[in-house]
Amino acid sequence: MAMPKSKPLRWFLSTGCLGILVALVLLILRPDNPAVILLLCPTSIAGLASPQGVLDKTIVAILIFGGNFLLYGAFGAIAGFAARER
Repeated sequence: MAMPKSKPLRWFLSTGCLGILVALVLLILRPDNPAVILLLCPTSIAGLASPQGVLDKTIVAILIFGGNFLLYGAFGAIAGFAARER
């Protein structure tokens, strides 16, 4: 798959993938301080719903990882627009 030519779109995709990576690292490391988790992955607040079933856990995981992708991607797209050559 070829990378898009639009700089903001590339920034959105690359920083969105970084957001998923951050959420995965936080899931693996499980820091003791909840402020660190909420600062780096604010969508993890959806985990407070305490899902019980497999479907519930899947939906919460999609919300957490997808939300983090969109949040980091939005910041990346803004940075891409700011860095765009005029």
